[in-house]
Parts: sequence; C-alpha cells; structure tokens
Amino acid sequence: MYLGKTASKARQREAQNARNNRAEIVKALSTGQVTRRELMKWGIFTSAGTLAMVNGLSPYAHSQILPSVPTGTPPSPLFGALPFTQPLPRLSEQKPHDLLPVQQGNETVLEWKGLPTEPYSKRTSWHTEYSASSGNPVYANPLTGRGPMEGRPPGEYFAHQRWLEYLPRKGYLMTLGCPETHVSFHPNMAPQADNKIWSFGPGRLAAGQLPPPLLKVRYGEPVIFRHYNNLPLRYEDNGGFGSISQTTHNHNGHNASTSDGASNAHFFPGQFYDYHWGTTLARADLINTGATNKMASGPDGNGKLVNVPGDYRELQSSLWFHDHRFFYTAENAYKGHIGGLNYYSGKDRGSETLNDGVNLRLPSGRFLDWGNTDFDVNLMFSDAATDQDGQLFFDIFDTEGFLGDMLMVNLAYKPFMEVLPRKYRFRMLCASMSRWYKLALVNQAGKVVPIRVIATDGNLLPAPVTVNQIDTMSSGERFDVIIDFSLFKVGDRLRLVNLMEFTNGRGPDKILTLADAINQKSLDPGVGSVLEFRLVRNVPSVDMPGYIYDAFRYADRDQSVVPAKLTDQIPIVAPVRERIIEFKRGASDPTDNEFGACFPSCPEGRENPWGIRINGEDTHSLNANRISMLIPRPGEVEHWTLVNGGGGWDHPAHLHFEEGVTISRTKFAMGATEKGARKDVWWLGEGGSVKIQVRFGEYGGAYVTHCHNTVHEDAAMLMRYDVLTDPNNRKTSQTHVQIIPTPNPTPDGVTYVMPEILPEGNPFHSGFNPRPVMTTG
Repeated sequence: MYLGKTASKARQREAQNARNNRAEIVKALSTGQVTRRELMKWGIFTSAGTLAMVNGLSPYAHSQILPSVPTGTPPSPLFGALPFTQPLPRLSEQKPHDLLPVQQGNETVLEWKGLPTEPYSKRTSWHTEYSASSGNPVYANPLTGRGPMEGRPPGEYFAHQRWLEYLPRKGYLMTLGCPETHVSFHPNMAPQADNKIWSFGPGRLAAGQLPPPLLKVRYGEPVIFRHYNNLPLRYEDNGGFGSISQTTHNHNGHNASTSDGASNAHFFPGQFYDYHWGTTLARADLINTGATNKMASGPDGNGKLVNVPGDYRELQSSLWFHDHRFFYTAENAYKGHIGGLNYYSGKDRGSETLNDGVNLRLPSGRFLDWGNTDFDVNLMFSDAATDQDGQLFFDIFDTEGFLGDMLMVNLAYKPFMEVLPRKYRFRMLCASMSRWYKLALVNQAGKVVPIRVIATDGNLLPAPVTVNQIDTMSSGERFDVIIDFSLFKVGDRLRLVNLMEFTNGRGPDKILTLADAINQKSLDPGVGSVLEFRLVRNVPSVDMPGYIYDAFRYADRDQSVVPAKLTDQIPIVAPVRERIIEFKRGASDPTDNEFGACFPSCPEGRENPWGIRINGEDTHSLNANRISMLIPRPGEVEHWTLVNGGGGWDHPAHLHFEEGVTISRTKFAMGATEKGARKDVWWLGEGGSVKIQVRFGEYGGAYVTHCHNTVHEDAAMLMRYDVLTDPNNRKTSQTHVQIIPTPNPTPDGVTYVMPEILPEGNPFHSGFNPRPVMTTG
C-alpha cells in the first residue's frame, strides 16, 4: 500500500517541513542572502555541493518517525480529486499567421500579415542592428530598455541557414508566460499560484495557457516560430524553481543549429527569438536532390502534393518542443514549457479518405485536406508533485532524478477520453523529467488488448508491430500506436496501465505483472492506470466545430487503413568511423575557472555528478564552450555505441538534429519495435549499451547529445558536438565550414568566445582513434 494512505500526520509534517526548509535555502541563495561557502561552513552543504542528508532538510533522510518515501516527497494532496473524473484535454491547436516576403536591399524579409507593429522576420537577428547602432532604442528590449529586442545572437554565426531555399510562408507567434487565471490539474485541485506554471499562449506578450499547445507543420512549408519571453524580470520571482532565461528546442526537427534551441543561445524577459523550422527532409543534398520522388512530399492543401528533396525513409511525424536552457531544462519544462509538434507528409498526410497511392490513410479524419486530428490524438504522459497546499513542487537539489506521485496526461490528472468504436491513432510521448513508462491496454476484465505500433520517436516503422506491452518509453521517447476500439461496444471502458516501478530517480526498478500493476501492488504511486477510454456513440469533431460524429451513421464510418507496409528500411552499411559515448558519473572538470564546467553558468550550490566520456578518454561535464565531438564532413556514415558506463542508474541517450538507425543492444534483448528503427532517444538499460548508425547533412553548427533524464542533463550529463558544412556545396552555409564561436548571452546582449576542441572527438587530431576499444567504469 502506498505510504500516503498509512503515514501518520507526524511523518507527513516532518517531510513537508524538510521540503519547506529546502525551499527557503533555494530562495536565500537566489536572492544573495547567503552564499554556498557559508552554507558549507554551517554544515548545510556537503563538500560535494549537495544538501546534507539530515532531518529537517531532506525528505529522504531516515528518522524514527519518517521512513523512506519512493518519490522523496510527502504524498501530494488530491483535495478529493478521483481518477478518471475529468475529460482528457486535447492539446490546444494553434493557427499560424501568413508571412509576406518583401525585398529590402539585398535581403528578403518577412512581414507578419495583419500585424503591422510586429517586427518582420529576417535572416540575421535584430541584435545585429542593435549592436551596429550602438544600442539604438528602436532595436532595444521594449520591456527593459536594455539589450536588444531579439535574443538571437548577432551576425552571420546565428543567421538563418538556407534562408531563401527554405523561406517560411507561415509563422507561429507565441509567448511563454504566467497564466492570467490560475490553472489546476483537476477541477478539485488547488489553483496554481503565480509563477508556478510558465506556459505558452498565442500572441505577443500574451499570458500562458493550459493545456499545452499543438503546432501542425507540413513538408514543403517552412515556418517561423517566434517565441516571446514574458517571464518576470527578477530571477527570484520563479515560484521556487526555474530560470527566467529560456530557449526552445524543436525535438527533433532537422534544423540548423541556430534554430535547434540548444546552442547556448538562451534569451531573457521582454525579448523574442525567431526559430526557423525549415521542415527540411534529411539527405536533401544527397538523395532525391531533384525532388522527383513523390513519396518525399508534403500536402499542398488542395488534395495534391508538393515534392521536396531528400530521403522519404526519413520523413518525420510526431515531434515536440520544450525548454533547453542549460542547467535548467528539467525545471523549465516541468513548469510548462512544452508543446506538441506534428509533421505531415505525403505519406503521413493526416487524411484517412484521400487515396492517391502515396497517402497511407492512417486514422485521422476526413474534413481537412491534411492534419485531421479527430481520430489522431497527442498524449503527453508526465508526473508531478505538489506541496501540502497543492502547489507545484520541484526539488532542485536532487541530482539523481525527480519523481512525482501524480500521473498526468496533457497536464491533467488521470483523465478519461470518450472514443467511438473505431480505429484511433495516439501519438504517445514521455514528457516526464525522470519517470519512464511501460504501457499496456486492458479491458474491463483486466485482460490485455493488443496494440499496433506504427512509429518510434516520430519515425515510421517499415511495418506495424503488434504488441501486448509497448516497449520502454523513457523521457523524450515517443510511440505512435493504433488502437482498434471497433472490437468493443458502446458502454465499454478500457484503461492504459503503467507497469514500470521506480524507487528513486536514477532509473526504473522493475516491470510489474499486469495484475500487480492494475491492483497497484507497489509503493510507487506512478504504477497503475493512467488514462481511461470510454466507448460512446457520439463525439464532437475537433476538425469541423459543431459537427457531431455518430458511430452508427454510414457517413461517419471508419475509412482509415493500417497498411502492412509503412515505409522502407534504411540499411546498415560500413561506417567511415566509429565512436564510443559513455554516460557515467565522476566528471573531472574544474568548476572555478572562467570557462570551466559551469559555462555558461550553473546554479549556485548545485552538484554536477554526471558526465560523458568519448572514446575512453576523460569524463567531462557540460561545458557549452567545449566541443566534445566534431563531425568533419556531411554525408559520412558513423557508428556510435552509446554506453551506460556504470551500475545503479539508467539513462535515455538523446541525439539532437539527426535520427539514428538502431543496430544492436547489449545486456537486454531488443524490443519488438527497436531493431532497424529510426530514433532520437535510446533507453540504454542499467549497464547496457546501444549501437546506432548516424549520418549528418544539410546544416552546420553546434548541437548537443545528452541524457534525457533531464535532471541528469541539468546536473551536467550533456556534451556539445559540431557539424561542419561542405565548402564545395554552395547551397550550405559557408560560415559553418569551420568551427564557430560560442554565444554568451546576457540581458544587455550577446558576446562570443572561442571554443576548445577536445582531441578525442576531433577526427583531424593525430590522437583520434576511429575505432576505439569500448571501456566502462
């Protein structure tokens, strides 16, 4: 039985007091009332920089009246909220604005149609004009009057690559801010106080909203994502955790590093940042360069296709976006900086009725030419914890991993969804910071219902795979699945059940049997049912407001198809070079030098125990000004072995910018949907490894790879790698044929510093070993 049902009031009070005391320490540090040195002197911090495991400070600390709690926090009060008593909120679909190209001198700029006061979008940042004019107020941050109005760094280094080739015609204008009206995770639960939630709202300097947004883009139509930062000006006005400087990562769009969101280009309240999402199909410079293959395409909005260059086997579908401010990703994403991002193509059109020989006709709907979501549903799985007042809580001193005790879908506590007796597509995402999921579908009798998996991490599988349990879905991983509700009748109910048990945030403990998970025979409150499906006769349309579907109306019959073949397999070939990337503890970096382990900056008093080792050399923690791996030439195939370099913990390894093809796995058997699958996150397993094939192209600059347990990531398990462009390909950026400097953002503007290249990651270095011997430890 879960501790919250049996713990005495004294136990809960002691744990809550410990958490309150930790919050006071956080506040004192953030406002400068105390220093880390003083806290160490008083015995509150250990020499390693962590809070002492003593009563009154740590909810984990043992005492005569407080046993160990699985989540490390007292049970979150539910205020009478029961599971499956609120409907699933669909992600909030956003409408793009038209962008109008205008010639200005030698440059093409984009006006926002109908928004005459909105600064136009352009190839270089507005920071360039601000710097050239010595801080002209016309180009200044309108909220503060200091620094540039655009947070994107100045000059050619952060100019949008291939601007004219992938010129945007649509733009999303959104603001990250605090909601105007207090939101809650369930109607019975306490409204969240100011600055507990930071989420996106549509428009310029708008208030945040819940549920999270959904953006729909299509191949052949590049977009601008303009992100305004409308957070408080003072760092301490953060509701207890989170950074007011932010950046948005398109996970895992094939974009230039300028628009990847993880190149150390965070920005500040009052500023905006224009991200150029080119919807570029990978291998556009190598395969189908003339755009003659109709399978490499996007819908044109009128029943036809727009062909694009590139490899149709690398078309993407289910992506998402989230904060990627180094050292603060977990806190910022947990507070609400997340959103869904669906990509549509000729093959995966989002229309189940159009039959043109290319469209797969997967479950979606019929009213729109593309992007129907009536029967194509985004599901963001996450967990959360609150204090005894019901306010969102995050323990910034826990570097092992943060677990909540409330399971959420689309940031709603254990909702239900009404569905018709027909096929649905669900785009499942693990948006938790440290919790992972092993999901199974059960009927009212507790019997498992098979599920068909059609995509992993937004990449179509060659063929659907039928499973009784979805493979491990670690942080950042996605599975697109088909559930056929036509096997059931109106009135039936089914539930998605999580079988994966955690006892701490380092990694999962074990997989429970279906019966034990259903009956919640675990101390972990994250085990058990998370979402209920209810079979009904009528549901309202999302795509055609006002229309009501009737399960027994002929016009509303299920016309979707799940073909036996979805795409073609990308073969494994001999690599040009191999690399070993170990995710482990024990980084040996100094923390006090100007550009040491804490560049750009790490939080005062934070321990950084995690690191990454390349090719058996030294283990390093995050330094945005250090290049751990250099990709010297586009188009070359590399094989990487991703290693969990130790015991007692687990890591999901995430690669930005490119997907990899999964080759093999050690220690654990390959999952049913793994071998040959294109992915961007790989669960490694305790003491295990995964081998992948990667191939880079089209864009250059600084990217990262890291553990997607975002607490491990923020405790420095992240490394930078740089991609060089081809000097003989005039389409690509000639600025990025060599290493570019690192931006160092401040509210007054961005300066640049030159990075260091580590020899173990540099193929041009004499000591580089292209086929290193794998080591662990």
